[in-house]
Amino acid sequence: MSEITGLERAYTYLKGKRPDKMPLWHDSMYLAWKLSGVSDLRDYVINPEAIARGYERYVEQFKVDITGAYLDQWALYEVLGAEVEILPHVVQPKTPSWRYRPDRGVYEKFRDVDDLDKYDPRRGRRAAALFKAWGILMDRFGDKVLFRQGIPGPAATLALVVGTPEIMRDVMIFPGLLDELRELLLGPVMDWTVQVSVMLVEAVDYQNFNMSFVTYDRSFLDPELRKWLASIDLEFLKRVRNEIGWNVPVTTHVCSYDPDLDFIYEHFGKMVNELQFYSPGSTYPLGEAVQKFGGRIPLCAGIDHLGTLYAGTRREVEEMVKRSIELGKECETFALGPGCGLALGTPLENVKLLAELRDTYGVWS
Repeated sequence: MSEITGLERAYTYLKGKRPDKMPLWHDSMYLAWKLSGVSDLRDYVINPEAIARGYERYVEQFKVDITGAYLDQWALYEVLGAEVEILPHVVQPKTPSWRYRPDRGVYEKFRDVDDLDKYDPRRGRRAAALFKAWGILMDRFGDKVLFRQGIPGPAATLALVVGTPEIMRDVMIFPGLLDELRELLLGPVMDWTVQVSVMLVEAVDYQNFNMSFVTYDRSFLDPELRKWLASIDLEFLKRVRNEIGWNVPVTTHVCSYDPDLDFIYEHFGKMVNELQFYSPGSTYPLGEAVQKFGGRIPLCAGIDHLGTLYAGTRREVEEMVKRSIELGKECETFALGPGCGLALGTPLENVKLLAELRDTYGVWS
């Protein structure tokens, strides 16, 4: 009998069942770029064939079941005004003029962003390249590998364009701005984000929708603001699921250092198919998460991508993965994955080792 595909393995896991072995997830914009053969990042991010080639080689070399093909986190927001500097080795946001001179007017432009003819993300060069690359990758790997695909909710969309520190400052200095922002987030920004979410899911043949919970960090938001944000994100997720169909699995992304998994599960647990989070490496012990949630929902964790995987020896990586797999086997089902995308400079031998260790120790008996 032939081995099942990574896509089949991923779907079995997301249904709360145990496949032949634990699915392996990881991805990396920067490692895919290095594998593409294009030396300058400025050329890579606008070349769909190079983007697809980089991720094709990523899948083949690292034998992942679940991955994601993406560029910088601002690529889809260029059409909304997000500005970046693209250097030969990194993409980083430009400093906005309103950082040092608060300007309430920056929020006015979001009042008509629900006009997708005007604000179609594919009007940006990097986003256009991404959509073409997804088409190439679906033709090659669409029946073999699950590509995590999604976009943060309306509040995170606004934050990525305007800036989180700037918004939090403006709420304190401009009377009534918080109510105005809620109106925008439940109105035109919500509509734009939902429409773009559907476009993204269509681009990967409805494999999944990935919901980001990055902002749900216990050190970042106070309880009242967390509830305020959750009410908006719940509405967003419900609308997305109504558009794409409730049979499409919802994967998750919780890459924060101090993840509020208890809050996320309490408010969103019935709306998602897994909890992916950063552990080991974050403040939330993997063993505690296994005890609390391992019998309730599929978990994806176990790789410290910023510590052991990036700077550890082969023996240290092996010890980390073996321990994570031991804990994962206490769950109804479990996937092995990092907290976020792998960094440029992560040793390729360590990355290759992950599949080898999963194949040796991560088999369900």
